[in-house]
Amino acid sequence: MKTHSLGTDTYAIFDHWNKGSVWMIHFLWGKKDFRLYMEAPEAAKAKGARGPLLRTKAGLIMVSRLQYLYNFQWYDYEGVGGHGLAREETRWVRGREKRTVELPKDFFEVAVDLACLEFGITREKAKAS
Repeated sequence: MKTHSLGTDTYAIFDHWNKGSVWMIHFLWGKKDFRLYMEAPEAAKAKGARGPLLRTKAGLIMVSRLQYLYNFQWYDYEGVGGHGLAREETRWVRGREKRTVELPKDFFEVAVDLACLEFGITREKAKAS
């Protein structure tokens, strides 16, 4: 399994693919599984995504969702619930069920960085208003 070290943490890439306009990376941190999906900005925005824009050779894609696997069920990233020195309490939701997981700081940004490393893509610079 391919690994990437970001900061003091190591992430193992379990799987990744690009099927047309949808991109996915499945990675492990510790004993936890995560998936990050990216797709065309129009499709991602239609689903309510507010993720960063990424530039590929074919054009722009947007992060549409980050998921966490718990008890064979995928939960969607909701946000950060609390901050610590090196870790954050993150919130995950699946329907009415909610989970809280302690992860490295800025975990969402780390997941995006992993996707960039794995696919050889770059972040699009935010335009000044």
